[in-house]
Parts: sequence; C-alpha cells; structure tokens
Amino acid sequence: MSSDLSARVVKVSKVLGIPQKTILKALDEAGISNDTEGLFILNSPTTSVPDLESILSDCADKIIKPLKLKAAAALLKDGDKERDLDPVAKQEVPEVLEKKLDTMVDVAEALKSFRPIQQWCDRELLEKFALDRDSEIEQELHKRSFGRNIIILKQGKNEPGKEEIDISNSLELLKMARKRVTPTIIPVGNEGVVSPVYPILRLNIQDRIVEHCPLCSETLYMGFCEKCNVRFTDIGDDERAFIHLIASSDQFDVNSFSDKKAVIASASKGIVDLRLTWPSLSQKFDELKITGDLPKLKFISSRPTNVQDPFFVGGNRSMGNKSF
Repeated sequence: MSSDLSARVVKVSKVLGIPQKTILKALDEAGISNDTEGLFILNSPTTSVPDLESILSDCADKIIKPLKLKAAAALLKDGDKERDLDPVAKQEVPEVLEKKLDTMVDVAEALKSFRPIQQWCDRELLEKFALDRDSEIEQELHKRSFGRNIIILKQGKNEPGKEEIDISNSLELLKMARKRVTPTIIPVGNEGVVSPVYPILRLNIQDRIVEHCPLCSETLYMGFCEKCNVRFTDIGDDERAFIHLIASSDQFDVNSFSDKKAVIASASKGIVDLRLTWPSLSQKFDELKITGDLPKLKFISSRPTNVQDPFFVGGNRSMGNKSF
C-alpha cells in the first residue's frame, strides 16, 4: 500500500465516518488501486475533486453534508500539502479560499461532534437522532426522557425505519418529560385526528422486526413458532421462503409433525438440499426470486403518524355527556 494514500484514507475515514476498507474498495473499483500506480492516477490532473466527491458519496451508507464531502474529497486529492501558487495557479485563488472555508466549517462540525453527548443540548440530540438513528443518542434521549413518550412523527406516509421526526413538537415533549408523564396521543389540527406519541425506543429497528412462521404463518418469538414447535433461528430467508412454498403445496401435510421435521432438517442444510428434496418447486422458487415475489416472512412494523380520534364528535372531543 502507498503510505501517502494510506495516510489520506485514514484522515478521510475519520472525517466522514466511513470505514477505511470501504473507501479503499470504492477507489479501487474506480481505478485508483492501492499501490504506486493508483497514487499516480489519484494525483493526476485528470482526476478532479468532484470525481472523488462522487466516489466517496457512493460508498457512504448515509447522506453526507455537501461541505463535509467536498472537504474530504479535497483532503483525499491533495493531502495536507501546502503548495506555492505559480502565476497561472493564482487565478484559482477564489476556489482555494472556498476550499479553506469549507474545511473550517468541517472542522467546526468535527469539534462539535467530539463533545461527549451528555453535553449536547436536547435539540442537537433530536436532530442527530432524526438524521441517522444513532444508538448512543437513542440511549441518551431515553435517559433524559425517563423512558416517557416524546417522539412525534411528521404527518404523511413514512417508510418503516425512515420516519421523519417532528423536531419542534418532540423537543417540547422532551422538556415536559423531565417534570411529568407525557401523553400517548396529541390532537393534530381540527379534523378529529390525533397523533401517537412514542417513547424513543419504539423507533428502534431491531425491536420492530416481525417474523412469520413459513409453515403456519403465525408470528415467531425469537425465531420460535409455538404452534409448530419449531425453531427457525439458524434458517436463512431464502430457505424460509422455500419452506413456505412447500407448506402451501398439495404434497405437504401441515398437520404432520414428521413432515415438518423432515422439511426443517432439509432447510438446515441449505437451499441446495431443499431443491434436491423438492425438485418440483425449484423452478417456481427461482421465478419468484427473480421477480421479487418470494413470500414475505419478515418486515418492520410501522409507526402510524396519526389515528382517528375516538372521542371526536361533531367537531368536539367528547366523553360521555361532557365535551371539551
């Protein structure tokens, strides 16, 4: 590995929070190999900072702020070298100054992130959690809220696990949670609709994964189906989908424990063994996999942004003969 390239990648990794191996792999795929030739291509005038921005952006698993991405790309391109400007290069002074300004902004952001999260204000924590669902931030918010309901989601359709958080209203509820119990729902507008209020941990993806038994479709508990008395913990998603196809076929007796035992024994050996044991379903499995129509046995439970107010009558919330 070129020590110069290695040093640059280490710094870029710290700035962007992307593993060094991921950056090196992305560079290699773009033609910047991990050797002297790769360093030559990186330093070549034909390789621009925007080129590197694109490579770094593609290998990140989250959206990176433009200024931070630009600063990291410039660091990857030039390292920490200070170069004298010749008469021609002096024409590029505005661009150089812009890069320095971007770097200063990035440094300020980096210094801010180095503070212990216990020293962050509530808004900083909520905004950071809304951005990437950081687990440390989640635990700090859980602690500050005493496990009470504080999260309001923005109205509209949200993809499970990527719900948009209403920062302002959630911030007010977080302040309230320090003093007293917070509500489970709050009214939204004047249309008889209320919005659920969630504890911070209710948004955790790992706690929202729901799995169904491929044999009987009942919900699994930690990979175990009580109805079938079968554990699927060590059986992969493709194998489970194949099992579901078997269970839905006329050749399988869903009430036979021996049939279930035989299928699980085969699935534990992998998809190849299932194909050999049930060749009549192999082609159907392949067709459904290609079209993306294999049985869906695992999903992330949703978090509704609003529900109908059960006490909304004629424009008022009412309970019994009382209205308010």
